[in-house]
Amino acid sequence: RLGLLFGYDHVFEAYVPEARRRFGYFALPVLVGDRIAAAIDTKADRSKRRLEIRQWTWTEGAPAAGDKAAIEAALHRFEAFQFAS
Repeated sequence: RLGLLFGYDHVFEAYVPEARRRFGYFALPVLVGDRIAAAIDTKADRSKRRLEIRQWTWTEGAPAAGDKAAIEAALHRFEAFQFAS
């Protein structure tokens, strides 16, 4: 469905052999505005209460101005929510 809506086909790579992964074990597509801008593989480090970025891959084409800052801000908000308890 991502391909139909955004022209981006995503494969959840947790079930792909490690040697064949392109984006990471738990990489998910990142929507910025009306387009998929990146695929980011994150992991929660509960002992440090941090969200680790294991791999960040931009989709085809150069990222638009402000994409990185917008994604980082959203990840920081999610990190605060994730470890708020």
